[in-house]
This record gives sequence, C-alpha cells and structure tokens, in this order.
Amino acid sequence: MSYADAYAWLRRNQPKSVWIASEMRARLIKEGIEKAGSLNALGRVLGYRSRNHPGWSVQQILIGEQGFPYERLQLLSEFLGIPMEEILKYQVPPEYITPASTRLALKEYGLLCYLLR
Repeated sequence: MSYADAYAWLRRNQPKSVWIASEMRARLIKEGIEKAGSLNALGRVLGYRSRNHPGWSVQQILIGEQGFPYERLQLLSEFLGIPMEEILKYQVPPEYITPASTRLALKEYGLLCYLLR
C-alpha cells in the first residue's frame, strides 16, 4: 500500500467526533483558554466563526454535551503543542462521559463557571 493509499484510507475511516475523558478534556480546554486568552478566543483559534459566541461549541465540548470534531481536535493539539497520539490515549465512548465525572474534572481545573445551570 502506498503512502497516498494509506492516507486516503485514514481519511475515509477517520472518526467524525472524538470523545475525550473528562479530566483530559478539562485540562486541554483550560490550557487552551490560558494560551488563547478567553473561551471565545479559543473558539476562534479552533475555527468557530460565530459573531456573538464562538466559544459556545467549545463550552459544549467542555461540559460533555458533544465530542471534539476530529479536525478541531487536531488544531487544538497543534495549538497546545501536545501530540495527537497523547490526546487519543484518553478517547472514550460517549456513554463514559457522565455528569459526575465532568463536574469533578471542572472543579479540579477551576472551570465550574462554565457548567450550565
């Protein structure tokens, strides 16, 4: 199999959304917010273009309501300088994301302010 064939196979079989364990997800987004300056700035870095609230999708990912789109997780990986392989070690099925684990991770990283009421 040539490199081009392998790359094409990978693109076809690449997951659409990646669910990351709560603790790693909170850590990644906390580091991203610190580096970008705000949740909205991080949303813009990741390619979200909403005029009012580009950080809304990032917030939804943070609280476990949706997974990371694969391409945006790659952007975050490059932005933070963390290898994608390291991040993917924490990939879990969506049913493993629980409100309790998310709340605990947000509390540990000082991000409870992003939890929706």
